Amino acid sequence: MKHIVTVGGGTGSYTVLSGLKTFPDVFLTALVSMADDGGSTGVLRRKWGVMPPGDVRQCLVALSGKEFLNRRVGRHKLGNILLAVMEKITGDFSRGLKILSFVFNAKGKIIPITKDAAVLCAELKGGEVITGESKIDTADLQTENGGDNLERIFYERNTILNPLGRDAILAADYIIIGPGNIYCSIIPNLIAENFQETIQASKAKIIFLVNLVNKQGHTMGWNTERYISTVEKYLGRKADFILINKGEFSGEQKERYLKDAGEEVFIKNEYGSPRVIREDLLSNKISTQNNNDSVKRSLIRHDSLKLAKVIAKIIT
Repeated sequence: MKHIVTVGGGTGSYTVLSGLKTFPDVFLTALVSMADDGGSTGVLRRKWGVMPPGDVRQCLVALSGKEFLNRRVGRHKLGNILLAVMEKITGDFSRGLKILSFVFNAKGKIIPITKDAAVLCAELKGGEVITGESKIDTADLQTENGGDNLERIFYERNTILNPLGRDAILAADYIIIGPGNIYCSIIPNLIAENFQETIQASKAKIIFLVNLVNKQGHTMGWNTERYISTVEKYLGRKADFILINKGEFSGEQKERYLKDAGEEVFIKNEYGSPRVIREDLLSNKISTQNNNDSVKRSLIRHDSLKLAKVIAKIIT
């Protein structure tokens, strides 16, 4: 039985877990950021005083296959409401999540990266501090010529790695990081106190999934090497395997991204290393934005089954 831990946020973790849950003799654990404060999640955090359910819900859907949890009930996703209600009933978000995972027969475990809801902050080089994950997501963290204007990403208050997350990392055979928003989905996990020390103590092999495109205002003009070096800086160790998409975007996908963001949105993949595995990892489906969703989503995504096939070759 191989233990695989995923580290990330909502859509990225959903995509990876959806493919991995088909593996035999594998135990999955999803470590999920607790910094989300946008959309339905943000409303529930503010009005109900609950932990952010959105990213956890996506992992629960992936591991259980219960897609109806993503249906909207008014302005909220059904799964978000259920997670919030269970937290109120049990008095503990993790306990409520554990019950729902059992009820929906989730093929693995979901662990919040911290036991408390976290407030993410970004300090710009001029000293300005942006508070809140949703505000950081839409902020311009680069200069006009595409340079880096970010000084640091940090938590408003001391945010400690969930002890259950620590145990999962130390027991893991493989740890998969990404894909996802670098500053809002991936790094928020890596900067939890004790995370770096734990990952350095782990004997697990690290698999890093490089994003498909750059994000406007955050990573425009980045190449593969920049993604790798940024993640490895926060990890404090090198990734053992780096997965890069070599599939060709469709004409429509290219046209829409070029129109919206320009040529700098495409990641230059010239990085060469024995650690790199280049495969077609691209989903042919073009995602559409839900009119009721206030969070801007990516138009293209990784293909769950293609990812699973490549990861299967690594772990067998």
